[in-house]
Amino acid sequence: MSTIAQMPAWRAGRRACKSARQRPWARQGVAIRQKPAQAGEKVKDDKNADVAESGRTAHARIVDNEPVYGGASDPPELKSLDARVGELLRSELWEDSYEERYDRFTRLVGRIFDAPEALIVLFDEAQYSFKSRFGFQLGTARAEIELCRQTADYRDVFVIEDMHGEGSKSQDAGDEQARNMRFFAGRALHTDAGAVVGCVALLDFKPRAFDVSARQTLAEIALLVEEEFTLNEALASTRAGMAELLDRDAALPSATHIIAYEKIELLAEQARDGRRKLGIFYLSVDNLYDMSLAYGPGRIQAMINRWMDDLRDNNDNLIYIARLTERGFVGAFEFDGSVHAARRHCEQLRARAQCEIAHEDVHFSFEASCGLCVHPDHGDSGVALIGRAQLAHENQSWAGDTALFNAAIAKRFRRQAALRTRFESAVRNGDVTFHAQPIFANADQSLMGVELLARWQDAELGEVSPTEFVPVIDPEKGPRRALVAYALDSACRYIAAWQAASRFVPYVTINVPGAEVLQHDFHDLIDATLARHDVEGRHLVFELTERSVIRDFERMARGLRRLTETGARIAIDDFGSGYSSIAYLTRLPVSIVKLDKRVVQHIEHEGAAHELARGIVALAHGQDLLVVAEGVETQQQWDRIQTMGCEYVQGYLLERPMPEPALFELVEQHRAGSAKHGDNERAPE
Repeated sequence: MSTIAQMPAWRAGRRACKSARQRPWARQGVAIRQKPAQAGEKVKDDKNADVAESGRTAHARIVDNEPVYGGASDPPELKSLDARVGELLRSELWEDSYEERYDRFTRLVGRIFDAPEALIVLFDEAQYSFKSRFGFQLGTARAEIELCRQTADYRDVFVIEDMHGEGSKSQDAGDEQARNMRFFAGRALHTDAGAVVGCVALLDFKPRAFDVSARQTLAEIALLVEEEFTLNEALASTRAGMAELLDRDAALPSATHIIAYEKIELLAEQARDGRRKLGIFYLSVDNLYDMSLAYGPGRIQAMINRWMDDLRDNNDNLIYIARLTERGFVGAFEFDGSVHAARRHCEQLRARAQCEIAHEDVHFSFEASCGLCVHPDHGDSGVALIGRAQLAHENQSWAGDTALFNAAIAKRFRRQAALRTRFESAVRNGDVTFHAQPIFANADQSLMGVELLARWQDAELGEVSPTEFVPVIDPEKGPRRALVAYALDSACRYIAAWQAASRFVPYVTINVPGAEVLQHDFHDLIDATLARHDVEGRHLVFELTERSVIRDFERMARGLRRLTETGARIAIDDFGSGYSSIAYLTRLPVSIVKLDKRVVQHIEHEGAAHELARGIVALAHGQDLLVVAEGVETQQQWDRIQTMGCEYVQGYLLERPMPEPALFELVEQHRAGSAKHGDNERAPE
């Protein structure tokens, strides 16, 4: 029997839904072991286990041989591309809400057994996936997976009470992390058919006894995890049925992507047999979400139906179009000539898509952007073609023209994949550091606070700019949490050192994505870090970054209020940028507004920027909020923001971001200056 990894991508996805009883994890991109391992059976070693995991929940996916996604004729660089694209498009493995279903089990294991690390991992002979991790990573991914795979050879709980004493095969004398693991207990996880698909385990850095009662408790928790798998099986089957029903109306978003993959796969096969060329496009209606909020889903659905009919009626070569996501549509058309001819045809289709549709008393103007790839030049499988069209769309130019997939986009994607893979280990190894940019009071130029800004110097990638790596890791739960936790720990360490010297303690600002504020364990992380360093939250400021587009203000407000309960303050970063909203100031517990540097740096030349800045300052002061002007680089800019009444200033004109030694020297200088004026007991506010 073939594993998912050995099957064509679309057939694997269809089989996963149709046979979910035996293979509930197939839709998540994990190849499932087909039979329980027999005692003494040799388990295939994972040659690519050097994957960075860190923090509570980590994800990793390793395939020894061919990538799961992509045609056999694809060049190697695009095969590796397809593996990542396929996962992101097809699986639910990367969704935070889905991962949290397993987090409660690892938390339970960690607390019941007082273990520093608990994890749930899925695996087969060729690959593995960490579903959840609680606590700290004691060993490398290779060492942990080798131990977890041994549980498949045991009917009951597999225990090593002292690895050093027993000389476990996971020990590597040259591996510092492996030496940290002294105890392991794990119980294999099975499907209803009896196939071993993973394990739940706990690890410790010291030897410990694990009696019959403890083994029975771990086995019972494993049964609970297996029941969760059964629930996942039922959900997979339900989604498959929904996909079949929704496919009857192409204007409805598909419950899964499998229908679209199969359609494109079939069209590609037919084009190949008939020696015809096929263009695959991903069309995004960029203003659809806002219009849904304004007019309601019923009216919008009716207008989408008319809009799709208009596209079909006015594009003779359009042979397929369907709604793939909330605002994304995928389709195919036939063309003659070069790929540039396909791009011209797609641009005509996009221009037609930007039309006005009327329904009842509503007139809706569609705003569309598009990405394109062509068959057979850019791939054979449905997953590859749709994925590359989406990648092209993500990399379109500011001009808004249809973006054609090319080698440069593939190279950029590989670079981003390398950033994701290497970031957590870079944090752990000290390759990621923080520079601090001071924030001064406009009244007397005294030091009030500092903002921590991440810097990454990688041995292979070189110096990686924050403007490159932050947007890449921001959507990824593991890397995002690693950066925030590191920044929080660094900030508390600075505060603890300054508190020990005197009461002059500048506040420290760290950037926090809105997605982190909504995580149920984020507040536990803050409480634990404050307690570990014995510092007060009143010296911290959490900046809600400009990428945090808030759709649920009530939920966000609850999360931010919990932060303020520690004494910390909330700042809105880059106010005046495209994402900013007055609702941020009126509905969230905000104390500080940071005026966007793109506004500040134009106030001396553009009257509109000056009026915008003055309006924002007045709005903030009307809400009793403090204002920090960011990005001040000239004396004229500084003069103008002082005239407007901005309390604080930050920018290259006063100080550039500086490494830790220079920061501590600056703080000492201002502390000494305060002492000369007799106010050394005053803490910045």
